[in-house]
Amino acid sequence: MNIHEFYGEDPRRRDSAEVPFGDGWTDQRDVHSTYRLNWVADTGEIYAVREPHPGGILARYLDQLDVDQPDVSDLTVEILATARRGTVEEALAGWPAVMGEHNSLRWAREQLLAIRPAGATRPG
Repeated sequence: MNIHEFYGEDPRRRDSAEVPFGDGWTDQRDVHSTYRLNWVADTGEIYAVREPHPGGILARYLDQLDVDQPDVSDLTVEILATARRGTVEEALAGWPAVMGEHNSLRWAREQLLAIRPAGATRPG
C-alpha cells in the first residue's frame, strides 16, 4: 500500500503522534531508495516507508526548493510490527549506529521479528 492508503485505512493513524526511528535505512534489493521508520502511538504500529531517491532529509530539502518529489504511489508502506513504544525502542536499541550501514533495513526487520504478533500487546 502507499502512504496515502496507509493513513486512509485507519483514521487513528492520521491524527496520531509518531515517533521517528530514522530516515536513512537501506535495503540491498532496492539500492535506489532509502526508508524511514516511524512508530504510530495510537495503533502501536512501526512501519517503514520506501522513499525513492532522492528520499529522507534530501527530499525535504528539495521540497523547500520546489523540486519535484516522488509520486505518492512510490511511497510504499510496510508495517513491520505492532507493539508498545518501549518494546519497539528496546528491539531497536542502538539503531542510529546501524541505520547508515549497508542493508540496514534487514537488521531492523530482524530485530522487530522478536516482537509479539499484533494484538498481543497494547500500544502506548
